[in-house]
Amino acid sequence: MLLKYSKYMNYIITFRFIKLISYICAKHIQTERKESHKHRYKYYYSLQFIYGTINQFLLISVTGLLLNILPQIIITTISFISLRLFSGGLHFDNYKICTYFTLLSFTVFGLLAKYIILNHLIITIIYLFIYFIIFIYAPVEHPNRPLNNSEKTRFKYIALLILTGLYLTTNLTNSIIIANSITYGILLAGLITLPIVNKLK
Repeated sequence: MLLKYSKYMNYIITFRFIKLISYICAKHIQTERKESHKHRYKYYYSLQFIYGTINQFLLISVTGLLLNILPQIIITTISFISLRLFSGGLHFDNYKICTYFTLLSFTVFGLLAKYIILNHLIITIIYLFIYFIIFIYAPVEHPNRPLNNSEKTRFKYIALLILTGLYLTTNLTNSIIIANSITYGILLAGLITLPIVNKLK
């Protein structure tokens, strides 16, 4: 009984249940559509990404609720993702490591957003710092998605445009929670584009 319980806990802790659920669903779709095994693997990897993203979002949300930082952690996450989509950054091949790193990062920055309030001068300095990082180092390519020169240029300027939009939002809002959380979100997105941080993987 203890061995069986330990096995289930291992599936949860290592997030292997994501692969199991993805495989079961992919096999069901392939069987229902009477397609080849090649299609099953396409469904499998697509579902892994979808379920993995949902799992990370739920973990972040639950952590935010437990630590009473849900607004901060959600806004930090959204601003981070909006910039990260085009600036790129640190990427782990191992889903377990990626999930725990993501959860830890957003939890720490969510706590910072709640308890360490930034004034306008500090916020502006942080944005200038991130502008510099994005201009010099972005975009950081995903290992499975190399970019040509045209795409790199486009991604860089889109990232800078998004950063500008977030800075304007930070300055126009009357909410300290929103301004603080957005700033910590873009700070995290900027830091993971640095070459020294990318050597962590």
